[in-house]
Amino acid sequence: MGNVASGRRRPAAVEERLTRPRRLLRELPDVDAGRLRRLIRNGDLAPCFDAAEDAVGGQGEECPICFYFYPSLNRSKCCGKGICTECFLQLMPSNASKVVHCPFCKIKSYAIEYQGARTTSAKKIEQEEEQNVNETKMRVHSKSQIAGEIILP
Repeated sequence: MGNVASGRRRPAAVEERLTRPRRLLRELPDVDAGRLRRLIRNGDLAPCFDAAEDAVGGQGEECPICFYFYPSLNRSKCCGKGICTECFLQLMPSNASKVVHCPFCKIKSYAIEYQGARTTSAKKIEQEEEQNVNETKMRVHSKSQIAGEIILP
């Protein structure tokens, strides 16, 4: 029969310093450092990359929570929005019995996955989708203003 190759990519080696959070705003007593290291090394969680204030050469993704730029982000399984590992760790409850809602779409049972750096075409598609959403919001807002002007004396 032989070996069966899985579709899962083999994660690149991660520097030890990138397996430890360095910018946490609050102490996380229930974070298992060994498990965190394993998740990062196995490619299940994004490394704790060095944060940048700006996207260098147009590269990098901005975490919508901390507003820093990183080479790549984790993705929400529900809505696909990006989040850095350190912000994700801070969103998780200290009591494991609490349900965490997605900070972006508010779906229960927030979970993330790490797929590595996004391609240029994936970034372009996301920008186009975001632009469409913004244009729709503007149209709805302008229609509601027009309706408000008609109704008000």
